[in-house]
Amino acid sequence: MARPDFIVNISKLTRAIEQRGFGLPMILGTSGDRPYTLYNSISEVAGHFGIHTKEYRIAQRIFGQNPSPPQVAVFSILPDPEDNLADLLLESVNEVVETHDDWYYLTCTENTEEVVRALGGWAETQIKTYWTTTQDLGLVKSLEYENTIVMYHDNPHAYVAEGLVSTAATNDPGSLTFKFKGVQGVTAADIRSTDLTELHRGGGFSYIRKKGLLQTTEGTVTTGEYIDLVMAGHWIKVRMEEEAALLAVNTKKIHYDSRGIAKLVSVVDKVLHMAGRMGIIRVDDDGSLVYRISYLRREEVLRNDVANRVYNGIRWEIEIAGAIHSGTISGYFVI
Repeated sequence: MARPDFIVNISKLTRAIEQRGFGLPMILGTSGDRPYTLYNSISEVAGHFGIHTKEYRIAQRIFGQNPSPPQVAVFSILPDPEDNLADLLLESVNEVVETHDDWYYLTCTENTEEVVRALGGWAETQIKTYWTTTQDLGLVKSLEYENTIVMYHDNPHAYVAEGLVSTAATNDPGSLTFKFKGVQGVTAADIRSTDLTELHRGGGFSYIRKKGLLQTTEGTVTTGEYIDLVMAGHWIKVRMEEEAALLAVNTKKIHYDSRGIAKLVSVVDKVLHMAGRMGIIRVDDDGSLVYRISYLRREEVLRNDVANRVYNGIRWEIEIAGAIHSGTISGYFVI
């Protein structure tokens, strides 16, 4: 992907483009030599891969949710037994992204430790997320990837994280929490409470029945950050870069004075308003979005930057809306 002229850097002070890519999952498979293809239904996937392949089972889990994304992309290879599978899959995903970069959710038919590390490391360098289900309770402890989501389920055919992708792909980035979510077609994982606690400490989560309802036990990436915050950051970055690029293309020139700086500030303000409507930014008691934008006047910018036509003077800060995951409600009987 070409480096954008306007780059947005985001630092999240918290821990405890268009919409196209944020709605499309991709399955990276190993059942056959198949080029990158968009499928509109599970029957189309069955026609190419059959109903006994892992590609089909993951696609079935994604398409089996309500709602589900309108399309799923699949790219499959046929590895040689002597190949290093993790390296081969890494080469394959790099190959795909060179020509087809309009997807955001990476899933894979293989979930060995080596593969998860390779694809998790790759996702860390991208504006994409990687979702996988593991049967190894200890795996997540050694992972520190902010763009990787790992769920535990003892059934290798559960594909619960892959099914959760449908929830992500059919909602605005950052608009919902991934805790308390159901995944249709998946039964509860067999996991002890002590193991679940350790899993959460490592940045993973699982799927259990609680108060009679099947639900995800958390909603974090492997660093412990919340998925919705990671996706919100990705969305703001991509959208802001796109809006800045549109401004540059549709303007004779962005003047290096108060007029041009105001136009760039308006781009930031526009995107943050959009983020607010999506539920990313906190709303105060008066109904106003809580964010701040500051900028440098031309006179405050280094002369060398002015000469090189570089402006790094805009800073913005938002207060995230967050989500309530637990709490205590107190009641009293009064005589």
